[in-house]
Amino acid sequence: MGRRITRKQLKQDEFISTADTVVSWVVDNWRPIAFGLAAFCAVIMLWWVGSRWTSSRAESASYLLHQAAPALDEALAGGDVTAAEEKLGEVIDRYGRTEQADIARIYLARLALVRDDRDRARSLLQEVSDRRGSDAIGSVATLDLVQLAISTGQGAEVAPRLEAVVAGEDPSLPRDVALWELAQLYASDDADRARGYLQRIVDEFPESPYRARASQRLSELG
Repeated sequence: MGRRITRKQLKQDEFISTADTVVSWVVDNWRPIAFGLAAFCAVIMLWWVGSRWTSSRAESASYLLHQAAPALDEALAGGDVTAAEEKLGEVIDRYGRTEQADIARIYLARLALVRDDRDRARSLLQEVSDRRGSDAIGSVATLDLVQLAISTGQGAEVAPRLEAVVAGEDPSLPRDVALWELAQLYASDDADRARGYLQRIVDEFPESPYRARASQRLSELG
């Protein structure tokens, strides 16, 4: 009478057969496997080197921007504008399109306004706004552009964009910021409309940094 084969033995035989097949496939295909592993390792190495390089540039740019801060503060307080412009320009020249370089461009735009060079300020801010979109740095540049337009009598041109932000159609600014700027825009010509924007900040944005100012402005407008 033949030996009875158990289920456990069958599974062991299947495992051995599968293992033999895998080993045979590896032996037959060792070259492409080796090349694939080498390529994978190369990609990982390039990613690591790139990350380290990017991180190093960001740290160096941040340090250089920090060094420019005292000259910038002095310039904005009425001191030597040229010295601050040179230091900020160095950040841009050395670090191109990094976040730090775009922050330097925003500060250069503000110094251009100190010189009453509105065209240069607008150009710098537009460059940052276009490139960075709705991220934090881009929003700062966009807000500066809006305020520049309002201060130069071009409020009617930016009002539709601010309305688009409030309607959720344009993500370039936070909605409470757009409401505040619209309220400021219409405060002198259309107090009722301005009050409507301010009330929306109070009602819809309880955590907004503009809420307290909106409440105070509502009281002033009556």
